[in-house]
Amino acid sequence: MNTRTRMRRRAQSAIAGLGAMVAVFLMPGQAHAALVSWDLEGTGSGVVGAHAWGSLSLGSDGRYYLTANIKDTAADGHGARLEVMAYYNDGWDSRYENLNATGNQATNSYTWNFASDMDYVDARECLTEQGEEYRCASKWYVIYRAHP
Repeated sequence: MNTRTRMRRRAQSAIAGLGAMVAVFLMPGQAHAALVSWDLEGTGSGVVGAHAWGSLSLGSDGRYYLTANIKDTAADGHGARLEVMAYYNDGWDSRYENLNATGNQATNSYTWNFASDMDYVDARECLTEQGEEYRCASKWYVIYRAHP
């Protein structure tokens, strides 16, 4: 085999390998349609020392995906907590979740998914003391209502 043939085969192999890599990165995954971005700052559902924000999307599987962030914004000895409540269409079922960040400027993030029959989801910020709820905003902020 001459040098020219070897170079051509190497080039073909490299192109084939590159094509395979592109195919892997471009494969369709779970598609999400963004519904809303949210931020509890200034909503009356926040507390001094915590900051929560995120987004909600609808997956191609019909489930709701809530991406949330919580940040401890004060060197006050308290941690920050985001509390989330999802309510379902049947009027009876609900689901509670929370996410904590402890230490001045510490941030934590998480994505929850909720069933397709979710009616609405709301949230509020809290402070924690030694990991336990210390003080929460009295008002819940409705992030999204599927059936207004």
